[in-house]
Amino acid sequence: MTSLVKDKKDTEKILKSLSRIIKQKKLLYLSAVLIASCFLWQKASALDKLLYQDGTQVFEGGTINLRSFISEEFLGTNYSGDYNAKDADYQISYNWNSENPEPACASLSSDGTVKAVAAGSAKADITFTYNNIKQTEVFTVEVLEPEQAGLAYGESMPLMAAQVYDTGKYMYTSSNESVLVNADGTITAQGFGSAKVYVAGDDGVKTEVAQIDIKTPSFGNGTQARAAGTEAYAPVISDYVPSEDDVPVKWETSNEAAAVTSGGGIAAVASGETDITAVITPKTGDPVQISTKLIVTDPVLTETDIIIAEGVTKNITLEGTDETSVVEWNLKKSENGTAYFKKAGKLYANNTGEDVVTINADGREILCYVTVTDPYYDGDGITSYKGSEERIEISGLDEDRSTVTFKSSKKGVADVDEEGNIEAKKAGNTVVTVNADGRKIEIPVEISSVKGYKASQKAISISNTKTHYSQAKRMRKGYYDCSSLIWRIYSKYNVFFGVESGWAPTAADIAKWCSNNDKVLYNKAVPSEKLLPGDLVFFSYTKNGRYKNISHVEMYTGQDMDVSASSSNNAVIHYEYSQNDSIVMIARPVD
Repeated sequence: MTSLVKDKKDTEKILKSLSRIIKQKKLLYLSAVLIASCFLWQKASALDKLLYQDGTQVFEGGTINLRSFISEEFLGTNYSGDYNAKDADYQISYNWNSENPEPACASLSSDGTVKAVAAGSAKADITFTYNNIKQTEVFTVEVLEPEQAGLAYGESMPLMAAQVYDTGKYMYTSSNESVLVNADGTITAQGFGSAKVYVAGDDGVKTEVAQIDIKTPSFGNGTQARAAGTEAYAPVISDYVPSEDDVPVKWETSNEAAAVTSGGGIAAVASGETDITAVITPKTGDPVQISTKLIVTDPVLTETDIIIAEGVTKNITLEGTDETSVVEWNLKKSENGTAYFKKAGKLYANNTGEDVVTINADGREILCYVTVTDPYYDGDGITSYKGSEERIEISGLDEDRSTVTFKSSKKGVADVDEEGNIEAKKAGNTVVTVNADGRKIEIPVEISSVKGYKASQKAISISNTKTHYSQAKRMRKGYYDCSSLIWRIYSKYNVFFGVESGWAPTAADIAKWCSNNDKVLYNKAVPSEKLLPGDLVFFSYTKNGRYKNISHVEMYTGQDMDVSASSSNNAVIHYEYSQNDSIVMIARPVD
């Protein structure tokens, strides 16, 4: 910035000169110089304070004068009343910035008056001139379109214009009573007609600052649904926020057989349809009517007293509703958390006990009583023989109310009736599936031949006695090796594997006999689901020169278990069947 007096050093020089003049008693000349110096210093300092802000906003159609943004401190006491007068202390001129000398958004007069024409932005150069000193500052004028806003009846909002035109200095008015302009610069919708909001300055000229569209109330969900016999209710009206001093909504129905007006709302009477009308009277006194259809429903659960197994999810069916119905399934757990809805229509049994779950359908609360059981089958499965009869017992049920069904995957092997009684028809494997209060329980069933079943039961009983492993004493009471155990058991049922007395054959010889007599099922390991009690499982661990290098044999006894004369255990043991690569043959010596 250029300055008449550069800094305080210049002033100090002047004061020293004046001091010398005083000593020379030239007081009159001193006074003139001192006054001029102080004035020049004041003007030079004032150049830092030309504008007190860099820009402003104005709405289309409004007028402002750039003079009002010049600092009063800058103007001082020497303002002549005409900024451009040649005989004034100084002049101020106004021009559009050279980058956009003719903006479309506003006009600018020589006295600094800006008239806003259209939305946009322009920059004005405000220039101070004193003798040969000039200073120019840039001022931005942003022209705003009238604010466009939608407002629901009873709602309020702040005007954007209140940030531009001080509510304490400017007067705000509305084009009609639908919009109330409040002293704090907010507006409130109190009618249903659209309105414009204006602001007026000291000159009384109005500038449009907002266009407010009052939304028409409506039934937000369209067609309504309400359950017959429920309490009277007031349907929800969108875009309508009444105050306590508003006239209450008046309701009307076209079919009183379906619904009637009651207590300031609608009461559903019986299944059917009716038109409902809401008459809304605003503060301005001009009522509007809105209408929609009401469908009266009769929602019910197909089951209201349910028994279900723990951990089971059950589909719950709700009838008597309409596509417009509003159904709320209570998804919250009760205090004991016995049963609850995981989601709509999905009832989950969390733990055993009793509980009550609720559904609200079209305003009707429906209760559903739930008992949660813990059904189970106490066992690994069923092993039996052709022609036998067995019974499946399920524990953990409600004796009076539980529902249990049975189904066999292979009825030709074993059939089961509705009471759980099994009829063994032929040798083979099947699975009986039990559905107990919604819980699925699968029970493997193995039906063997009579001799095969008896042999497996004999093998199990031997494993429960005191035994020893010995090849030297393998034919003596209480002593066994793997092959003597098999031969001694099966010989009781007239199956001798080629040796009817004396010394029992080896495991390899028993396997060879099975092969020669078409008793071989597999030449490798298979899952236990393919075996039956009494089947023989042959193993090969090393090359021994015998048939298939077989060195060991065990008997499958059912439910994934074997019996074996074990040298490492020095006893006959009953242990889990192992499907491993050492198995080289599986045979069924009896049909």
